Amino acid sequence: MRHFIFLAIVFLMGSLVQAQTEPKKNDPPKFSFGSIEPKNVAYPNWKTATFGGTQFWTDVRVASDWRIQRNSSFGHFRLLDEDNIRQAWGEESKCTAELEKRLKTGTVKPCRGEVVILLHGLCRSWRSMKTLAEHLETMGYETILFRYASSRQPVAEHARCLRQVIDSLPPDVTEINFVAHSLGNIVVRHYVSDCAKSSDCKLDSRINRMVMIGPPNQGSRMARLMKDSLSFKMIAGASGAQLSLGWEKLSENLATPEFEFGIIAGGYGADGSALSNPVLYGQDDFTVSKWETMLPGADDFLVKHLVHSTMMNQLEVLEATTQFLDKGYFISNERKRPIQSLPAKPGLEEVAK
Repeated sequence: MRHFIFLAIVFLMGSLVQAQTEPKKNDPPKFSFGSIEPKNVAYPNWKTATFGGTQFWTDVRVASDWRIQRNSSFGHFRLLDEDNIRQAWGEESKCTAELEKRLKTGTVKPCRGEVVILLHGLCRSWRSMKTLAEHLETMGYETILFRYASSRQPVAEHARCLRQVIDSLPPDVTEINFVAHSLGNIVVRHYVSDCAKSSDCKLDSRINRMVMIGPPNQGSRMARLMKDSLSFKMIAGASGAQLSLGWEKLSENLATPEFEFGIIAGGYGADGSALSNPVLYGQDDFTVSKWETMLPGADDFLVKHLVHSTMMNQLEVLEATTQFLDKGYFISNERKRPIQSLPAKPGLEEVAK
């Protein structure tokens, strides 16, 4: 009996892995446990706190920390207030109507002025970007912590939802900037590509600048090395699979931003420092190598001794990010390091230097 239960669990896990890690190009979004279309009815709602579910819900509209989110598994929607209390759920139109009512009465304030949209990395949550958001708010920016189910859907779906959030920003928003960590940068690049390729999508003219923090712009060797790991497949899901086996296809749908952008990379290793990731070539932040972060067209490039998982919370990153959003450079105009072309890919000989 125990063997039967064990085999049943393994079969179920394998089915979920298969569903989450093998998205096909140009396929419509698929939901892990089947697609359940919400009925056009009014759902009763108990105004209670959510259980979190950061890997299962993605924002489609945000206004002053109120947000409409879509469930990555079942496709229904919910409206959360600034305290993560559910105010409505079910069909998107029902959640939109409830939010519009709050906007009209003034209980919810629309976004306005200079806005920064922050995107977290793979398997992380909005909380990982909260310190940076709070710092930007002290500098006069209004921030949107874009919450998305990073491991449960392919990058194209994250980008589609990001587009919905951007398209729903009111005219009172005069400027849009991006600050993204790791996978979040790939989501923005996919959004830019979608706008360039689609006749019904136009890049928002209010977009000004972007800061990329630890972006895997050239893919991820770490993800490729872990591609056969069951735990990696279960945790990293669809987006993780695209960073590893699916990078070649994914990269075809990533664009270089048309607006100003700067890159902050971690750099331990080849410069003589004692610590580095032995499976990565050249300098690295223990997860992404410096070379992997590079993207020709960048207006500035900053390398610091930073660890990938915590770099967005470091004071030097907070200050450099604000400086770039304000001025278009990390340190000074004279010390800008634009990336005009991609250098040769480092190999083992770089590690030995």
